[in-house]
Parts: sequence; C-alpha cells; structure tokens
Amino acid sequence: MKIKNIIACIALAFAAQAVSAQNNAEKIIRVMVDQMRSHKNVEMVFNYQISPDGKTLGESEKGHAWLQGEAYKIEMTDQQTISDGKTIWSYLIDDEEVMVSNASEGTDNTPLKLLTSLDESYVATLSGIDAKGIATIELANPKGQYKRVTLKINTKKSRPNIDSADIYIEDGSKVVVTIKEMKFDQELDDKFFTFDAKKHPKVDVIDMR
Repeated sequence: MKIKNIIACIALAFAAQAVSAQNNAEKIIRVMVDQMRSHKNVEMVFNYQISPDGKTLGESEKGHAWLQGEAYKIEMTDQQTISDGKTIWSYLIDDEEVMVSNASEGTDNTPLKLLTSLDESYVATLSGIDAKGIATIELANPKGQYKRVTLKINTKKSRPNIDSADIYIEDGSKVVVTIKEMKFDQELDDKFFTFDAKKHPKVDVIDMR
C-alpha cells in the first residue's frame, strides 16, 4: 500500500482513539477499540504533510476518509482507495488507472488492522500538558513499521480529542496528520464502498487478483 493510503488509514485509527495507555497517559486516552466499533461508521477530514528526511515538511494536502466495518474509502489529492471488505480498488487519478486486488492481501495496513495493532502493540507515555490543555503523548513500538508516534490531544473537551499526530516511519521519513473534522453514523449506501467503472469510462482497470 502506498504511503498516502497508509496516512489515511492511520488517521482513521487515530480518529477512533484506540491506543494502549499506561501510567499517567491512561487518565487521558482510556478509550478502546470497542468505542469506535459502537458507531456504524466514521467520516473524517484531515490535512497531511510528508517529510522524506524526517525534518523538512512538504506542502499541506487535504484528505477525506470513511470507515464502516471492514469497508473504507480514502480520497487523497491524486488517488483514491476503496474497499468493500472483499476487494480493494486503488485508483490513480492522474494515470487514469485503477488496480483491483483482494482485500485479504492488504490487511496489514487496513484501518481495522491499525485499530487493533495500536491497542496491542504500542506503549503510551504522557510527556506533558501545556497551558491550553493540549497533552503530548508518545507512542512507542520499536518493532513496528511506525517506530514512534507523537500525539497532541485536547483534554479540555468533554472527551479527549486527538488534534494531530507526528508519525515516524522506519525508513526515517515523517508524516504529520492534523484532524480537522469528524462525523459519525452517516447514511452510506453499500455501493459507496465500491468503484464504479461506468462512471470512469477512460480509466484502465488492471485486475491483479
């Protein structure tokens, strides 16, 4: 899965606030995966920036994502990723290509897999809370693809909300995700999580199954 798809999947996982909490961090983010699954679906708007060298950030770009059970849809600047839980359509907009694969072949980086792995694999530590009530929490997993994640969480709200996340990837790069808006329990048709080739007659469909 390309890095932009991973970014959106991670952002969805953060929207669920499914992290393993220890020490003082437990008082702030003791919200587990089951809370996310209590909602029919989640819709999220976020911005993201990529730093290939881990220091210099690129321009901010906008992303939009939806998650409903095993199905998800991710819209980025130049690509879309859609899955109904069985099939994944990776649509490269500029190339006018859509690659079709089995969902079972990409489960490591799906939103639900990330929800589970965050809860199971990461250790959380509270670094501090500033005057505005923004808590900094460090997530560490030396054996994971994402070695370290720094979360900024607004503790002044009725339920702690994640404002942003700095994600440090094993290749030395960094991604900054800022969550702008979240909605829950939208009315989404099943076809929403499929790619309609009839609406894109010029797109070359490459079936990789």
